[in-house]
Amino acid sequence: MKKIITTIAFLALSTFSAKAIDLPNLPDLGGFSLTAGVAANSSIWGAQGKESEFSETGTLAQINKESGIFVESYESMLVELGIGKHFSLGYEHTPGSISTPENKNNEGKATPTTVKVDFNDLNTIYVKLNMPFNENIYVKAGATEVDLDIKETTGSGNKYANQSTSGTSLGLGYQKFIGDRGVSFRIEGNYMEFDSVKTNNGIATSGNRNEIDVSNLEGLNLKAALTYTFGRD
Repeated sequence: MKKIITTIAFLALSTFSAKAIDLPNLPDLGGFSLTAGVAANSSIWGAQGKESEFSETGTLAQINKESGIFVESYESMLVELGIGKHFSLGYEHTPGSISTPENKNNEGKATPTTVKVDFNDLNTIYVKLNMPFNENIYVKAGATEVDLDIKETTGSGNKYANQSTSGTSLGLGYQKFIGDRGVSFRIEGNYMEFDSVKTNNGIATSGNRNEIDVSNLEGLNLKAALTYTFGRD
């Protein structure tokens, strides 16, 4: 997906004349515009997990499989470089965390095992294309990355290593400018899919090692954004 975005951006930039690139006087940005905005997001996430438990002899003793979904709301910020009337390159950053619910397993022990995961620094680089038949409607395609902060408490005190993962994003939205100013609002839906993640509790296979594989990590997002565009024609 990153190669596709880079190729599209190169082709779009190469089609503009030197006159469009020349920016002699601000706020006249020639064929370019700059948009900044803030957004409120409501999302639903799902994944499947597999835990492999090893015995002290290093043999696989048990496999546990779970799947689940959760909902979460969060805020994000975006900035876009508009190239002409139809094409934009954008970057969106989520400054806060997207947190799963805490899962608790007593297992008959005095100290229960608890685990939750914070998705930190969710970043998306994307291309945005306004539809020629209706410039208020647009589609998006992007490359995403996020850090997974695994927070757990166990009787043994073992810790699972934090991980990072990347993926892709596809979106469809509607944008409406308010009057002749650069202020606009957006309603947008996105589907995000991330690569599988694997981590362990830091113990050797001969010492009660646990390995966790998370797959089918995906999310649906509904976004409401307020933006301002500089250099709008």
